Amino acid sequence: MSGAGARDRRGLRWASVVLVVTGMIAALMPVSAVAQKDRGWTRRRNLASGVVFTKVKDPKGPWRIFVLSIDPATPATIDTVLAGDRLPGFERTSSMASRSGAIAAINGDYASAVGRPIHAFARDGFLDQTPLSWGRNFSIDSTKTTSFVGHPDVTAWAQDPVTGIVSSIERVNLGTPAWDEIAMYTPSGGGLERPPQFACSVRLYPAERPRLRSGDSGVESLHTVETVRCATSRLKKKGGVVLATPSAGYRTTELSALVPGQQVTLSWSLGWPGVLDTIGGNPVIVRDGTIVTKDVTGDTPFHGLNPRTGVGVTADGRVLLIAVDGRRPGYSKGMTLKRFAKLFLEYGATSALNLDGGGSTTVVVDGQIKNRPSDGRERSVSSALVVLPGPDPGEDQPVPPPEDDPGTAGGGSWLGIAVDPASTGGLAAYLRAETGRVPARLRAAERVFRAE
Repeated sequence: MSGAGARDRRGLRWASVVLVVTGMIAALMPVSAVAQKDRGWTRRRNLASGVVFTKVKDPKGPWRIFVLSIDPATPATIDTVLAGDRLPGFERTSSMASRSGAIAAINGDYASAVGRPIHAFARDGFLDQTPLSWGRNFSIDSTKTTSFVGHPDVTAWAQDPVTGIVSSIERVNLGTPAWDEIAMYTPSGGGLERPPQFACSVRLYPAERPRLRSGDSGVESLHTVETVRCATSRLKKKGGVVLATPSAGYRTTELSALVPGQQVTLSWSLGWPGVLDTIGGNPVIVRDGTIVTKDVTGDTPFHGLNPRTGVGVTADGRVLLIAVDGRRPGYSKGMTLKRFAKLFLEYGATSALNLDGGGSTTVVVDGQIKNRPSDGRERSVSSALVVLPGPDPGEDQPVPPPEDDPGTAGGGSWLGIAVDPASTGGLAAYLRAETGRVPARLRAAERVFRAE
């Protein structure tokens, strides 16, 4: 036999021995150790008293899941942050977390073309806008013990505290009032929302901080009338609040009857008691501990596999902020809307609301982005939900955000949001499929999405 043949036979014998020994070692190993790789892993970390951050690698998807669980009975609080603290504005979630002193944050509501949230939005007792589109909201009351998920009944009104006369306010920082409407414009409307021309207008300045209405749902604050006029030119806000109605409308006397120096109470409500903050999303995916099947089932791109962000509430009052990465084969493929709803049930949610997703999905903990945004970089968004380590300071003067680049397609721009099936573009297509119509302010996103 040649030397080469002998070496080959010895090599085969040694290979057989190695296989046998390897098999014996595997047989002797605990089943849990052998299966550990297939089960993925779960890592938990306490960020503060009552605030737990959980990262999950689930090979079934595969999925990478991020969960923030907040016990409202602890000092930590949940707050809403508006991009740039004004309309319009795009800002990164990490930037909003940093300037608010948050220990954690997720992205919030969908964004319109100019960067404003789509649904009703309020911070620290100030209603920044009435909704651009019918939708749902998440709110937690001022005691931080009761949360609400659903369609809010958004109302606003002005009242003379002496006579008791009430004037309804139909829109807040949301365009020009119709002939039978009164609109309100606040400092957070920035240069986007300016009082109209050819109107009867009143400028007021706050005399106190917003407070909860006694024995009622809603927020109120006393204001002092500074200027009253009917004119062709617009009445500038100058840091105050302006109420306006068209000069040709029938409600002019409600405003022109006011006089400088007079006090007026401005109020708003979502129909939920004790609420000072709110953020929107769509749709509700879990209600009363059950998946909302009709809203999470469909064949639109919005329903399909996408990165997801959502907020939920458990039976014992804990708030869940959950995100799932997606569009990354082998790492995390994303979830359908229905599977995302099931994920909330797995974490004990009795109600849950889907927020802006796709490339917008971002999780920030201790100033660091913990997920992998599908755009390849963090996208600038309209708003955020943040977790503060203690009570909400409710600052009177918002801190200007750091300078933020306008972004490019796929990196935070309107185009990236409009073509994303889990963000505003997908939402518009979803609304078309579900209701047969799309709100006027979302039609631009629908056109871009369908053209893509």
